Amino acid sequence: MTGEATGKIFLELQTHQPVHSMHEKVLEGTAVKRQPTVSEILSAGEWFRYEVSYGFFTLGWVEVSILPDSLYNGHVHHHLFTRMISNDRLPLIGYERDEFHTLFYVNEEGLPVSSIFWKDNIDEEKLHEIVYRFDRSTGQVYYKEEDETTGSLSLVKHATAGHIVFVYSRLFAGGGMNTRLPVYVSKKLGYLDFDHSSITEMRTYEAFGDSIATFKTTGRTIDILGPFGFSGRFEAFFAQDNFRIPLEARVKMFLGSAVVKLIEYKNENSAQTNWKGMK
Repeated sequence: MTGEATGKIFLELQTHQPVHSMHEKVLEGTAVKRQPTVSEILSAGEWFRYEVSYGFFTLGWVEVSILPDSLYNGHVHHHLFTRMISNDRLPLIGYERDEFHTLFYVNEEGLPVSSIFWKDNIDEEKLHEIVYRFDRSTGQVYYKEEDETTGSLSLVKHATAGHIVFVYSRLFAGGGMNTRLPVYVSKKLGYLDFDHSSITEMRTYEAFGDSIATFKTTGRTIDILGPFGFSGRFEAFFAQDNFRIPLEARVKMFLGSAVVKLIEYKNENSAQTNWKGMK
């Protein structure tokens, strides 16, 4: 996985619709009556590990977690962290380790809003290789890309260049609505359209063992070229629980699809832990 490619997988929300009450759903004895809030998601103290595969090949692994709050521009921000590591056993890939950070806050609409996103290329020792800084007072987003170019773009409301979509998508999963997300990628603005279905599907994941009830979200990219040639249609699955745990994503490529699947999960309120360590 190249640093530029992996950095493009994370997208952001542009528009949203009011969340209506849902019929009661049950997963492992837990009643689910409504969509989760950002505060509820953050309070879970979660840690995720995903496997990225293409056919029979494992391309790499992804870790996601929330780090302790940080002070940025005089205000307290939440800190979303993602680490991606390639499978260096595959020929022509080699060892890649990229780490992504987003500092964000929750606005008056209850949505997470990014203030700064950056990527550290750990294996090449290039810190802040990519940076997108959001100045909402002037309506501009300032960027620095891997090729060392800098510049600014007009800022779209609720937009980001980072991975806050990991939180945003959970707010709407299973809600039976459509949303549109803007994302700043490679010095330009693109979009992602989501259809958050409320249809239930039973699926099995290594992180939980037994089959669990899920919600399926589908969508398409607009003016975006993502990792490994990802563009066009995609689908994702979320647990039908109080936190809408992100379980799986399937993205179209030039040939076939890449699959990102949850293999380990824990939260501070659960004894369930399956540590195997990153490779």
